[in-house]
Amino acid sequence: MSTDFSLNEIKKKYFRIFVYLLILTALTVAVTTIHFGDTMNIIVGVVIAILKAGLVMAIFMHLKFDNSRLRVFVFIPMFFFLVIVLSLSLMGL
Repeated sequence: MSTDFSLNEIKKKYFRIFVYLLILTALTVAVTTIHFGDTMNIIVGVVIAILKAGLVMAIFMHLKFDNSRLRVFVFIPMFFFLVIVLSLSLMGL
């Protein structure tokens, strides 16, 4: 994997992702003060957590630039994990 980016471009990119993660964290805190209903609050919180995890996996774990097979082996188990977590959360366990 060859990179055609300078060190300053990489720093800007990582800083931008850091700002996105800060914004999503602030959004998570802000959403806790708004009452959408018990089920909807859980869904909104999980969706924001998925976005944050996706950013971390894509950029900091370098999945965005890696082989597509590796993404399959990461995202399929993650999908099943999320289905289990959401179903248990909605059942009230």
